[in-house]
Formats: sequence, structure tokens, C-alpha cells
Amino acid sequence: MTVVVDANILIAFGLADEPFHTQANQLLTTWKIAGERLTAPRLFRSEITAVVRKVVYQGRATPEQGRTMLAQLLRYPVEFHEDDALLKEAYEFATHFNRPGTYDTQYVALADRFQCEFWTADERSANSIQAQFGLIRWLGSWTPPSSP
Repeated sequence: MTVVVDANILIAFGLADEPFHTQANQLLTTWKIAGERLTAPRLFRSEITAVVRKVVYQGRATPEQGRTMLAQLLRYPVEFHEDDALLKEAYEFATHFNRPGTYDTQYVALADRFQCEFWTADERSANSIQAQFGLIRWLGSWTPPSSP
């Protein structure tokens, strides 16, 4: 099965001081065990890079820690997509949801393409789109499955 994963889930996984670090770690582990195929728009890589740099700039990590984290996150097994059709669909979703940009809606367009869930750690974005796009899931509402 396929899951569209927002860059912020991997950022939460990579940074122990992120609010949803534990949930991100558990969710990624659950997906790995289940054999889920993670996918994202190509901008995912740029988002990861920008956030890791910001973390270093803010003093939350040293430059060397930032380099190590960036290398780890860029190696994470995520399949990337970008084509004209995806970008046009993202534009239409942004128009439909009355969003100023298309970064978030590229993820939505990809989830729509694969008819799969789109997971994000961005509660505001999830709440603003959820009513019109039922495939979006917010990391903060996830609880790990119970052990037998």
C-alpha cells in the first residue's frame, strides 16, 4: 500500500525536541513493518533541507549534527514524484481550498492520484483541508496499535 508522507513527519522523526517526535518514530516504524510504500512530491527534499538548516540556524543543532541529520533524512526510503500533471492538479486543489500556495496541495494531489492517505504533522493544514479531502491524516491524532 502507498502512503503520502509530509516532510514534517520526517523532521519530527529526526528531531527529538519536536512535539510529535515519538508519534513520528512509532508511525514510521509501523509503516516499515507493514511494508508501506512512502511517497511524496519532489519538493519534499527541499523542505527537509530548508528545515534542517533552520534548526542549525536557531541553535537547536550544531552544523555537524545538521549535516548528519540531513544525510539521514535524505536517505530515508521515500519515492518522489513531480510532473506537469501533478503540479497542475496541485494548483487546482490550491484554488479549490483557497490556499495561497501549492506546496501543501502537491501532497494532496499525490494522495488523490494514488487514492491513499496523506499524513502530516501540520494540524492547521490538516484541519483546513480535512472536510473537503478525507484522505488527509494528522500525526497528532494517531495512536499506535495495541500490542496483542
